[in-house]
Amino acid sequence: MISGAKILKFFILTCSLLLAGCFVNNDQAPVLHVLQGDIFGSYYIVKYRGNLPPENFQSELDQFFSEFNNEFSTYQKNSVISEFNRSRAHTPLKVSPRFIEMLKLSQKFYEDTEGAFDPTLGPVIKLWGFGGGEKKQTPSANDLKRAMEVVGFQFIEWDENNLTVWKTKDLLQLDINAFAPGWACDLIGEILHKKGITNFMVDLSGEILFKGTKAPEVSWVAGIEKPSLKHAQGVQQAFKIQDLAISTSGNYRQFFSDQGVRKSHIIDPRTGRPVTHTISSASVITTTGAAADAWSTAMMVLGSQGIALSEKNGIKVLLLDAKKQNLFNEIYSPSMSRFIKDHQL
Repeated sequence: MISGAKILKFFILTCSLLLAGCFVNNDQAPVLHVLQGDIFGSYYIVKYRGNLPPENFQSELDQFFSEFNNEFSTYQKNSVISEFNRSRAHTPLKVSPRFIEMLKLSQKFYEDTEGAFDPTLGPVIKLWGFGGGEKKQTPSANDLKRAMEVVGFQFIEWDENNLTVWKTKDLLQLDINAFAPGWACDLIGEILHKKGITNFMVDLSGEILFKGTKAPEVSWVAGIEKPSLKHAQGVQQAFKIQDLAISTSGNYRQFFSDQGVRKSHIIDPRTGRPVTHTISSASVITTTGAAADAWSTAMMVLGSQGIALSEKNGIKVLLLDAKKQNLFNEIYSPSMSRFIKDHQL
């Protein structure tokens, strides 16, 4: 099973989970169906308005999750992505159109973030003791150098017409956990839309896609949690949201100290080392769950230096800078500042 959200993630809580009383009852409104359960080592919640029987959609949702894991779970030894990771260099592997779609999305995020998002970074993350690594420690320069030699999305190639993919380095590993939950939100949203459902919310491990409204003339509401070592310690921001996706990544619950120096689990793919800036969380709003998920990871790497890049790509960003303990400075991208001003409760 794919691991739950990014290893270190703040919850983004919808109003129904956090802000009591934000939904106005309307007897004329279609009932709000709710499906929820466990997936990807975490949770899922799907809410929608419409005449689709929830028991029918539940079976389709379960089938979707099973098929998604069979292709993309690095925890399943027989998954397609695990087979790719075991393959030798220049050995073509037959895959599905969806696998090619995943590669094209990964390539876009890799290029748009200028390498701050790289789904081949897994071996380096494990070397530092995160993401299933054996021991949290600073690796030797030689070990880090060897691990970095097989990191880089440019070492993956594919033939879209023949549906084949191969790598150009034997030990390269592909892991899409950093955007899989957000992308799965998009895919579930596509299923609902094809069934005529236009008002829904899909929340997978804190990656949330919102479409339409919760009730006639009643918006969905999202909240960004205040950073803390414990979950649900209050709301930093709350706002109305429609036809957008939101994701938050953070760095304060997964770290270790080495000779008094804090080592975060946020690893810069360009250096192979933990980031050193003081940004505690990055919240991102954009049009798709996949992009929100990937960019929240990238902005934790880039920090405030990535604001201009996010604006160039149409990504709204709120960074929380923890220069002082328990005191967070809000850093808004220009587009996020305008959005919060227009949609704040």
